[in-house]
Amino acid sequence: MTGRALKCILVVEDDRAVRDLIVAFLKSGGFSNVITAGNAEEALYHIYKDPGLQVQLALVDLVLPNASGLALIRKVRSSKSLRRRNIPIIVLTSRTDTETYQAAARRGIQGYLMKPVSEELLVNTINTVIAAHVVPSAPATVPKTKSKG
Repeated sequence: MTGRALKCILVVEDDRAVRDLIVAFLKSGGFSNVITAGNAEEALYHIYKDPGLQVQLALVDLVLPNASGLALIRKVRSSKSLRRRNIPIIVLTSRTDTETYQAAARRGIQGYLMKPVSEELLVNTINTVIAAHVVPSAPATVPKTKSKG
């Protein structure tokens, strides 16, 4: 791979059957670069240490085996890297209580989807979030124009 990292969607889900279904939905919806993590530690590796990847969006389950999804989101949001800190995150959970939603919202999520989720809702939500997200990058040079007056 050359100097540019592969843009991908990260699916963080500990249940293999659910994870495989989400990946199938994403691929069917036109997202070919999908990586998965079964726990928060694996997800953090992909976000922080995998030089060949640039996570474009993360789908995060809140109930994970080694750390909660909320803890994972907090770690991403406290990153020193602006790009990492601003990764769009969509929660995908079976938790229906208001407190959990509010806790996730306080951490700066871009979406909150309930399981089971339809392929159409998942793909539409991801497309909407990606379209609305401005990726931080080096400042573009703007050509100077002559001002009148």
